[in-house]
Amino acid sequence: MERAYFDARGREHNAGWAREPIVELNISSTMDDTLAPAGQHVASMFCQHVNPEVEGGWDAHREAVADLMIATVDRFAPNFRRSVIGRRALSPLDLEREFGLIGGDIFHGSLGLDQLFSNRPLLGQARYRGALEGLFLCGSGTHPGGGVTGLPGRNSAREVLPNLGKRAMF
Repeated sequence: MERAYFDARGREHNAGWAREPIVELNISSTMDDTLAPAGQHVASMFCQHVNPEVEGGWDAHREAVADLMIATVDRFAPNFRRSVIGRRALSPLDLEREFGLIGGDIFHGSLGLDQLFSNRPLLGQARYRGALEGLFLCGSGTHPGGGVTGLPGRNSAREVLPNLGKRAMF
């Protein structure tokens, strides 16, 4: 993971993505067979080892990077590439365009030491309270950060419910 991170961040090969990326693969139709026709599957691939901005722009490189992701999985699961009959690739730019994720950052900000605990989303706005009275925060930009845990929402609810006069049930 460290090699992929530094390769993506470096400019030695003048690309802006890791040449040997770490790819997370989820085949959700193994748990829900209504997602694909019988005998077929739906797979989602995710890779964080890319720069939000690349020379020439993401529109010029999206498909080549998607090919690299598929080739990476194919190295460990032979014939994976041949089984792909359709795809939709989303670059960091696409994530920003479609979902408002600045720089395609699903964590809504770096999870570095300066962005953890009471510093998330920024100092003075921790404990799930925004800058405006009555505004509560519950997304990936709050502690403990992104990922599909639901913890930012749960933690925010623990702050909201007492303010509504309701007893928290957590």
